[in-house]
Amino acid sequence: MSGWLLLFSMAVALSMDAFSMSLAIAMQDNRKVNKWVTAGTVGIFHMLMPCLGLYGGRWIASEFEHIAVITAGALLGIIGLQMIRAGLRNEDKMEQVIVPRGIGIFIFALLVSLDSFSIGISLGILQAPLYSVLLAFGAFSAFFTWSGLSLGKQLRQSLGHYGEIIGGLILLGFGLKLIL
Repeated sequence: MSGWLLLFSMAVALSMDAFSMSLAIAMQDNRKVNKWVTAGTVGIFHMLMPCLGLYGGRWIASEFEHIAVITAGALLGIIGLQMIRAGLRNEDKMEQVIVPRGIGIFIFALLVSLDSFSIGISLGILQAPLYSVLLAFGAFSAFFTWSGLSLGKQLRQSLGHYGEIIGGLILLGFGLKLIL
């Protein structure tokens, strides 16, 4: 059971980028954003990117088994620290974000799912179950993207930063657990 809890926690942590960006977009009052298409596209990208990473990580694990776990922990820790740093940056004025319309949907989905590629490498090194990982990452990221787009008008900008910080802390914690 703890394996499922770990997997779902990682899926939530990875979805915080999508949630934060979705909140930022919704707070800019972009009414022409299709929430369902955007959420579905982000979900697909959060399945595609870790899949690519998983296969790369499995190859690394077969070649360098003795350092695989430390590498996975370091990658998770680095990604977590990057998310925390991004969440702590003082950004009083909202930066222009990619508006998910037309080709922007794919750019948005790629940007918020890049970190899941690295996580996929880590999970591949650890021989994680492919289909469970992909379904969890896709479902959670689609849900959090849709939630961010839906709730953005009611929530303050700082909640998006807190979400990213929380996601980063979770990944950092998993990384430290693997290293130690």
